Amino acid sequence: MKKFIIQILGILLLLLLFLLVFDFTYTTIYKNANPRTKFQYLRSLKNTKVNYIFLGSSRVENGIDPFIIENKTQKKCINLGYQASKMGDIYTILQLLKTYNIASDTIFIQVDYIFDIKGHSINLPYEMTPFIKDSQITKDYLIDYIGEDPSTYSVPFIRYCRSDQKIGFRDVFANLIGKKTTVVESKGYSPLPVQGHGGKHNNHFSLPASIASYSPYYEKIKKYGTTNHIKIVFFCAPFCKHTKNLDYIKKLKTKIPDLYDFSNAIKEDSMFVNCFHLNEMGASKFTEILVEKIVNNKNKI
Repeated sequence: MKKFIIQILGILLLLLLFLLVFDFTYTTIYKNANPRTKFQYLRSLKNTKVNYIFLGSSRVENGIDPFIIENKTQKKCINLGYQASKMGDIYTILQLLKTYNIASDTIFIQVDYIFDIKGHSINLPYEMTPFIKDSQITKDYLIDYIGEDPSTYSVPFIRYCRSDQKIGFRDVFANLIGKKTTVVESKGYSPLPVQGHGGKHNNHFSLPASIASYSPYYEKIKKYGTTNHIKIVFFCAPFCKHTKNLDYIKKLKTKIPDLYDFSNAIKEDSMFVNCFHLNEMGASKFTEILVEKIVNNKNKI
């Protein structure tokens, strides 16, 4: 019996050793690889200054062209929008900018129906997972996403096993050999193709009929900006003219009085892929409108 117990303990120790080695190897590769994901790109900007940073959902990721802003302002700009981001995701990234010592002049945050929606981005949790031990912020975010399970943080390699399709061997190998994506070259911007009639004939989306009286993450973002002397500009990106309940934005303005409302800034259906997302042509036009509007009202951004 004693020999059997010793053998079991030996197997467990060997298994733990393998887990530690795999965990260390995967994490080291992710930390040192050329950025393939937007979160790796974010981490690569440690201890630098980016004048203008855009945060939000896919309506930022697909709708703000940093190169136009740089050409018009001669200032550095990046797009850190994430698909399906909610206010909680935005608040997390806002905190991480300080954690990674990324300075800025202005942070632009796109707000619309996400004002009172709970949940998480589609991609941010997976992209952040290899870096769960970077800080308390990454730990808290991922534990909240996965659920209160101590093994997520404490047991080596478990987080990679749980997300194998996203950050498993195939993706690790792509990082190891330096297989590139466009995230760095595009500064986080992901344009959508021009498809013509998406806004006119299909995908007529609807905004909520009512708005919550309070958004805890909006209040946290405001307080964090004030406490840390961060200039934050809130804005709403365009919707196509067929969007239902567009008066939701008027209600949103009562919650965010200084909101820049661009919800009706683009009239042409040809500028949209669907009622919530601009195509590349629409994104270029909207980015120019945004820059000129804020420059004219604020003298500089």
